[in-house]
Amino acid sequence: MLKTHYGFRYKDPDDSLMVIRGIGWESTSNEDYRWDGWTRGDKFVAFQYTLSGEGHLIYDGKHYAVPPGHGFFVRIPDRHCYYYQSDSRTPWEFVFLTAEGSHVFSYWNEIVEKNGPVVALDPSSKPIAMLLEMMRGADDRTLTDKYEISVRLYEWIVSCLRALEGKREIERSVPDAVEKARAFMESRYHLPLTLEDIAAAAGASKYHFCRQYVKYAGMTPVQHLSRIRIAEASRMLRETNASIASIAVAAGFDNGSYFGKVFRKLTGISPQQYRDGSDGSPAKPIFVE
Repeated sequence: MLKTHYGFRYKDPDDSLMVIRGIGWESTSNEDYRWDGWTRGDKFVAFQYTLSGEGHLIYDGKHYAVPPGHGFFVRIPDRHCYYYQSDSRTPWEFVFLTAEGSHVFSYWNEIVEKNGPVVALDPSSKPIAMLLEMMRGADDRTLTDKYEISVRLYEWIVSCLRALEGKREIERSVPDAVEKARAFMESRYHLPLTLEDIAAAAGASKYHFCRQYVKYAGMTPVQHLSRIRIAEASRMLRETNASIASIAVAAGFDNGSYFGKVFRKLTGISPQQYRDGSDGSPAKPIFVE
């Protein structure tokens, strides 16, 4: 599944059905990437989930960071904007879904009222797995019936409600140990780091630190380090003509074979497929009868 996005075009639009408007997987390191909820000239809802890097959301005047393992729910039009911050050290890579139909707004309202606009979801959670499965359906053109699309969208929303049930957005500052570890990994990802190295840089014991990191980042330090390395490798694949083997070494991997294995595990495709497909093309249309 290449990194791209799809726009659904319906022959006979029916506002009584909830349907997918767009779905995809993108990356940006452009400081001009910014979407304002009041100026988009249409009516729909959006969910965007960070795979690596970090995005930012302003919602009702409040700032939220959107790090890996987190996503946000917004309505359009509404008082929000989301954007990439130019001083970030890695590209913002994310998957997203947009939807429309009269009933979909009440579900988005329910999620935001109960959990806040930004939510934590494990990368292996059912909502993220279902989102990727719908992307595969768009990619192989098996998701082309409006009634099936509506059912799949409803099932996805229910999976989100179930995953988030009982959870509230807790306002808390990120512990210094987590911030120190993140900065350490982002500046030294190219070195052969161990969990012990990262914990020492954070000034914490390995086991307590690891539990704390998962709580605030949604993944282990080693998993986050892999994502930082893959994000940097993705940038080099897009922006340079360096060989894949040299990119692997520059991103902190021992060899090209292991790099390819980790890259495919996190993205679903090989580094070469990523390089071939990252052409910045517009949304691919899917026409639904």
